[in-house]
Amino acid sequence: MSQNAPKTFAVVATVEDPLSAERLVEMLTASGFDAFERARGQATSDAFGSISQPYWEVLVQADGYEKAAAAAKAEMEAIAADADENIKAAEEEALSGETKLDP
Repeated sequence: MSQNAPKTFAVVATVEDPLSAERLVEMLTASGFDAFERARGQATSDAFGSISQPYWEVLVQADGYEKAAAAAKAEMEAIAADADENIKAAEEEALSGETKLDP
């Protein structure tokens, strides 16, 4: 009876919001990588403990790390570009008067 060695995983990306983490995991999984996300850095109820901002780690199987890291970097650049475009579009919409704030 032979046992397979357990899979090891490595952090390929760290992001500040769960939607970006989910987008990275979906892209990596669709590209054939074994990937998942986990939340880190939560506020503590301990009055003496340090409070850290939440963040999300995206992990991939270690044996495909290099290729996954390149794919994750490209996707993170796309996420950043989308964010910039969305901010610009929102500003333009607000300036154009298309969005009415008064009922």
